[in-house]
Amino acid sequence: MLAAVFRKIGSTLELEEVKEPTGGIILKVLATGLCHGDLHIISGDWKYDIKIETPRILGHEIVGEVVNDTNTLKSGEKVLVYNSIGCGSCKYCRAGKYQYCERVKVIGLHMDGGFAEYVKIPSEEILLKIDGDPIEIAPLADAGITAYNSVKGISSDDNVLIIGTGAVALLGLQILKSRGVNVTVVGRNHNRLNKAKELGADDVISINGRSTIASVIRGYTFNYIIDYVGSNDTLLDSIWLLDREGELRIVGEFGGTLNIPEQLLVLRGIKVRGILYGSLNDLINVYKLYVEGKIKTIVQKYRLDDINKAIADLAEGRIVGRAVIVPP
Repeated sequence: MLAAVFRKIGSTLELEEVKEPTGGIILKVLATGLCHGDLHIISGDWKYDIKIETPRILGHEIVGEVVNDTNTLKSGEKVLVYNSIGCGSCKYCRAGKYQYCERVKVIGLHMDGGFAEYVKIPSEEILLKIDGDPIEIAPLADAGITAYNSVKGISSDDNVLIIGTGAVALLGLQILKSRGVNVTVVGRNHNRLNKAKELGADDVISINGRSTIASVIRGYTFNYIIDYVGSNDTLLDSIWLLDREGELRIVGEFGGTLNIPEQLLVLRGIKVRGILYGSLNDLINVYKLYVEGKIKTIVQKYRLDDINKAIADLAEGRIVGRAVIVPP
């Protein structure tokens, strides 16, 4: 089968003919989303945090077609893959938070993923049967789950600032607007800001040059700030825009450092949370929102043999929404 293989940090993926996986549950890959996390792996940004044994087939946002019958699924059925497999016995696994398990294995990181014609899945328990366009649904497997988790507990009474305009941010925006939340979006990419406005953002603010977020947003405070970037620039001063008992949620992993005056935390009762992926139940819920038409994915299709072009386009900010890789 054809696969895009990650062999070396800093190098393009290599298109190769490799052996098809055998044993276990085999899916014929229909579509796989390209995540910024894949770029971080390829560029080596996470080499000290996530150990990747190479060669490895990346790709963790997978929709596939069941090849062999399982206890609950029949050959030919389409499924969406929840990508994190925990030990099953620690307190995080018992709570359904497999992404925090110390022994977590992620499809597309610790085992071969979806940038190929076929993928092996270790358990049918992480497969959600679906109906619809695989290209549109694939981003729900990570971007959708993360977006859903990132906006939990936020209601129509709240005023929210979204930092960033990537695929996760645009899905988070749609979920919030489906609840009637007032949402402001700040970012640098004009095409993506226009898409945010089209998707219902109450206000979009462009930040240019060396301006900081707090310097371009004046006279507003927010109950929640959701940072889908997580860089030094976005974390520099945005926390000053939080109202009393406001909460900063950091989703993006661009390596920024957060410095907060202790008195700001105490006197305003501010909270800071990190958001990592989500639960299998989050996947079920975000897929339900998609089926109900409350959210939509914005996708750009690439063939598997064009995956390095997709990677370059994502790195250069030319993609609005999610690049989705489709095998030949």
